[in-house]
Amino acid sequence: MQTEPKFRTLIDLFNQSLAGIEQLDKECLEIIRPDRQESLTFGRLRVRARDFAVWLIQRRGIAVGDKVAILGKNRADWDVALWGVVLAGSIPVLIDPDRPVEGVADHIAHTEARLIVVADDYQDAESRRELKEFASGRDIGLIEMTVHEKIGLNRVEAGELLDAIRPQIQPEDTAVILCTSGTTGNPREVELTHVNLGANLQGTVKKINISSADTLGHILPPHHSFGLTVGKLLPFCVGAANVYTNKYREVAELIRDKNVTIFIAVPALFTMLAKNVEEALARKKAKKPYFRLLDRYMPKQVGKGIVKKLGWGKIRFFLSGSAPMPRWALDVFWRRGLLLYEGYGTTENSPVYGYNDSVKKLDSVGKPIDTLSVKIVDEEFRELPPGERGEIALGGPCIMKGYYKNPKATQAVIRTDDKGVRWLLTGDLGHLDENGNLYITGRKKYVIVLPGGKNVNPERVESALSEARFVNEVLVVPGFWEDSTGIEQETVRAIVRPAWDMIETHADHCSEDLLKQPKLLKNILWQNINECQQNSRQLSNYERIKAQHLEIRIEEFHKTSTGKIKREAYMKT
Repeated sequence: MQTEPKFRTLIDLFNQSLAGIEQLDKECLEIIRPDRQESLTFGRLRVRARDFAVWLIQRRGIAVGDKVAILGKNRADWDVALWGVVLAGSIPVLIDPDRPVEGVADHIAHTEARLIVVADDYQDAESRRELKEFASGRDIGLIEMTVHEKIGLNRVEAGELLDAIRPQIQPEDTAVILCTSGTTGNPREVELTHVNLGANLQGTVKKINISSADTLGHILPPHHSFGLTVGKLLPFCVGAANVYTNKYREVAELIRDKNVTIFIAVPALFTMLAKNVEEALARKKAKKPYFRLLDRYMPKQVGKGIVKKLGWGKIRFFLSGSAPMPRWALDVFWRRGLLLYEGYGTTENSPVYGYNDSVKKLDSVGKPIDTLSVKIVDEEFRELPPGERGEIALGGPCIMKGYYKNPKATQAVIRTDDKGVRWLLTGDLGHLDENGNLYITGRKKYVIVLPGGKNVNPERVESALSEARFVNEVLVVPGFWEDSTGIEQETVRAIVRPAWDMIETHADHCSEDLLKQPKLLKNILWQNINECQQNSRQLSNYERIKAQHLEIRIEEFHKTSTGKIKREAYMKT
């Protein structure tokens, strides 16, 4: 396992990456949002970030090691703010812009940030006013992203000022503080060092084999660990073009129009794409019976037709991360020669573990990047042999410094072995095969224990039920019922959001009528879901839900900024 990252610090990453780019007028970043479309070249990013860094030092008195909170959605100014803070020797505190003022204030107060850089589209005018009042009351600076006056230093003077900062930053110093999204209901601040990020990037670049010839497209929010490392730092460090969008329904066109070579998203988007592909093929098979045989015996030929029709000639592969990927959706892509890699990682390991790139191991997330190690351990942290299930532990230079000012929480998940290697207890369950490929079976804390002692992993059931045509989203959590003796027992409960367009197309009912007939709606969904789970090769009998434990949800689920459902909000206690 390599332990010496190519970049000593993020400042070195910034300077060395720009020095390696032949033409600084090459587009570095493009933002495509319904309300915002803009781009930034590598040269402009360099100038603006350095100007902002100088202003932070000269006008705001920001010193090495100070914390500066960055609060905003993905935009060109966000990158300027990030790199300006880094070049000033201070520590970016990245906060989810979907968090209300109270949550933002908690993170700022806990991390002792001296300055808040907030976007003009954060929440609403009232929220921005409340945040400004909070900052004023705490003597914390607040500026609009990234509005500042030009400092009257010439290029040499500015260069000398910033160059003097570089040797003051050590690889083991905190490089960034990430405020976790809080799917568990307990948000924390994760400290990642320059070594952590440098080692993870080095392993990821090698694994993905990304270069300046690539165009990386993605939907990842920048404050999230996956969005920061893979969506921001990864393309920047190799000089690749970076295209972000949150126009999810136009992803296919973006891949075509921007000549995207690598597209990265969360499972929900790829699941939607997989259903769209299957629906389009089903219509074609109904009109042309020979096409059914072609897709059965020559699926890759069908895949080539899909690529040609969509204009995806430049795509190398797709990469999914941040949540488990349904096996059936992987099959839709891989059968037809479209490479969809399933990745794994946690914020605490900076965050990339790796991904599976073999059609023979679609249930696996493969082997780790070469700057990370993995093993399976029991409750006493003893390593388990291949095939035996336990908790996934990740080790090496990518493992976080810790949870900021929370030694108790840090000690609960970090172990150091007799060789001095730091290991992270991820809380995920899984096993390794004989070749070192990792298989994830669920979250330790979310396992449902049935009366007979059987364990059910909710993610496994969700993966299977997501294939049902009439299901838009599904969440599986513990349910409770009383047996004949009055004793409360745990069971499998599913909460489902209907796929209205599919129901209207195939069930001959409109959504307005079904909303007035909840029993009919549940019956339609139950028949579709039950057929899906009866045909599933993935689910055992005890993992299947029953009609009385099916709930229909019309409203959107409460989610994190990466699209993960906040599971604990729906767990009854």
